[in-house]
Amino acid sequence: MSKLHKNKQYLQKDWTINQVQKEINDGLALLNKVDKKIITFFGSHMVSKESEYYKHCKEVAFELGKKGYAIVSGGGPGIMHAANSGAAEAGAPSFGLKAALLKGEKVSDSIFTESLSFDFLFIRRFVMSIKSEALIFYPGGYGTLNELFEYAVLMQTGIVDKVPIICVNKKYWKGLFDWLKNNPLKQEFFINNVKDLDLLYFVDDVDDIISTIENK
Repeated sequence: MSKLHKNKQYLQKDWTINQVQKEINDGLALLNKVDKKIITFFGSHMVSKESEYYKHCKEVAFELGKKGYAIVSGGGPGIMHAANSGAAEAGAPSFGLKAALLKGEKVSDSIFTESLSFDFLFIRRFVMSIKSEALIFYPGGYGTLNELFEYAVLMQTGIVDKVPIICVNKKYWKGLFDWLKNNPLKQEFFINNVKDLDLLYFVDDVDDIISTIENK
């Protein structure tokens, strides 16, 4: 007997097609209403409000909001909450694109101008990025890394426009990207072109983050 249980629902063609179509339509309708430049934030949902990452993210989103940017996040706690809170305090448009099936990422605070929920994470990632002028990544786990590398691949291959991918906290990201540059097999395959890593900017200072966005 197959061990696949949750996947059975997605194999119901009519349900899957209808739900995917609805989520894409809703997401694009929301984006097309936004008349400001968008910046999207990513990072761990487990970060507390007392964390230096939370405070830093909130400040960045606040400053961007004051400059007229709209702020998008995954609509959850942690870094996402920090970004939307900063936007809300700045009086900027603040959008939460939530993962409906992730039970540990529920937020009920009044920090969103508007929010949407998605069953399909690939559609959520698409909507979060496709109109964004920059993508800002704070430290996170599998989900954050998944998003980071998906967007890097899409830009590397020319499938989408290149925009700054900003990785905050150099100490956190250094080991991963040192390995990508220096792993002993790189001369055979994997990442052969170091310029591919130039898609990413490692920036910590708030003013430098804003400068990177506005000068690229």
